[in-house]
Amino acid sequence: MKSWFVRLFQSSLFPLLILWIGISDSFPNSTSAEESVKFTGLISSSEKRIWEAKQMYGQTGIFPTEWKLFFKAKQGDYVVFYDLNGDEIHFRYRRNKFDLDAEEFVKDLFFGNPYRVLGEWTGYYFYQKDERGKRSPLAIPKKNPAVKEEFLDRQTIPIFKLLEYSEIRTDEVLF
Repeated sequence: MKSWFVRLFQSSLFPLLILWIGISDSFPNSTSAEESVKFTGLISSSEKRIWEAKQMYGQTGIFPTEWKLFFKAKQGDYVVFYDLNGDEIHFRYRRNKFDLDAEEFVKDLFFGNPYRVLGEWTGYYFYQKDERGKRSPLAIPKKNPAVKEEFLDRQTIPIFKLLEYSEIRTDEVLF
């Protein structure tokens, strides 16, 4: 009975194993000093998040109107953006489904790309809880001024009127 090492040595996989070991040793370690200057994305991790802005609204009563977000999708009359945590903001871009000028305005949005988005805060979607504490699957749209207890809920989604957007690009050469 041969051991597993002898069978591996006699098999056709042995040269591939040797090649893989040789190649993997030629790559530099990822724990080098260069790791701190690696490209991490077009939106830095220090940018404000939706949850942080909600908390700031709870303290100061001010909610930001300019964001750096990723585009997710078009849903009805809204374009949906998300931050690095995955929280969403809905921007209303058209009056109704027949607003062709608004369709032309958002035709260049591409899924997953980062954008600098400017809007006018108009309200929020609130998911109400029933008497058992279960959250309703249907959101209730609410207008401003926001009720702080409702708006600070993690599931609440802010609604904006889309004024302008621009794609965030880098001039750096990426390796």
